[in-house]
Amino acid sequence: MVRHRPWTEVDVANLRRMASRYPAEQVAIRLGRRLLDTNFKAHELRISLRINSSRESPASNLDPGPAGMDLTD
Repeated sequence: MVRHRPWTEVDVANLRRMASRYPAEQVAIRLGRRLLDTNFKAHELRISLRINSSRESPASNLDPGPAGMDLTD
């Protein structure tokens, strides 16, 4: 049986802090853990690993439309 390093309070705090800022792969690397272990712990703690896009401007989420079309009126 393979033993993994236990999660400390500091690890969990760092996971919570990075979860909405970085892709899951980067979170795992920064924590020095496997992606599978990071995903499992986040799920166990009900922490979303989806990047929070609220920092982007609303206009950045618009579809630019087909190339060559001017969508402004």
